[in-house]
Amino acid sequence: MQSPQTISPQPAPPDWSGGRVGPWQSIKRRMFGGLMMVLPILITIWVVIWLYFALRHYVIDPLALNVLWLFRKGQPGVELPEWFEVYAAPPIAVLLALLVCYILGFFVQSRLRVWMDAILLRVPFISVVYDGVQKIFKTLDTQTQKKGPQRVVLVGFPHPGMKVPAFVTASCKDIETGRTLLCIYVPTTPVPTSGYFLLVPEDEVTELNWTPEQTLQTIISGGLTVPPDVRYFKPGEGASPVRSV
Repeated sequence: MQSPQTISPQPAPPDWSGGRVGPWQSIKRRMFGGLMMVLPILITIWVVIWLYFALRHYVIDPLALNVLWLFRKGQPGVELPEWFEVYAAPPIAVLLALLVCYILGFFVQSRLRVWMDAILLRVPFISVVYDGVQKIFKTLDTQTQKKGPQRVVLVGFPHPGMKVPAFVTASCKDIETGRTLLCIYVPTTPVPTSGYFLLVPEDEVTELNWTPEQTLQTIISGGLTVPPDVRYFKPGEGASPVRSV
């Protein structure tokens, strides 16, 4: 009786591209990354400028003219003095803008926020970015409100000998060995809303001495704002530093 022959799987065809992407894909990726960094700044500047001139045109200047008209007992042709428009109106507008932002903070969990989310999440392109950023900052805010800081670790990825910073989001147990496994999110540069989800044994990660804010700033800036010190190796791991004689 002949033993059944085992059929070995056919080897996958070699990848001659070396994992590289075309020039047009690389250009689009870099343009999208740059847009994601510049867009929030431009929107913030536009909102601040719009709010400043709106407060000046519709609130501060009309109110000041009415007060001045009352003090002059209804004389016609009342105009605001130059010192008010140059020195007094700008700081008043800034203070009112801060007050408006403070008041809007009370509406974060209100129906107004739900209404805004419903509109933004229906816009095709904006919905992806808005939803991703909202989830990231909601997770970070939830973690910072808990007792103890959120865990930031270094994990070997994507190749042995390389480590990347990552956030620990949860943990679970392996049913065979009982080892603790960490649910890790590895954000990418410069858009941290896209990344990788990994399951890594807890004893294979290195605890990072950075705060979540420092880690996020380092990832977004591509290392330009990296903290001066980093715990890259575990205790007893790595070569000893060379001492100068």
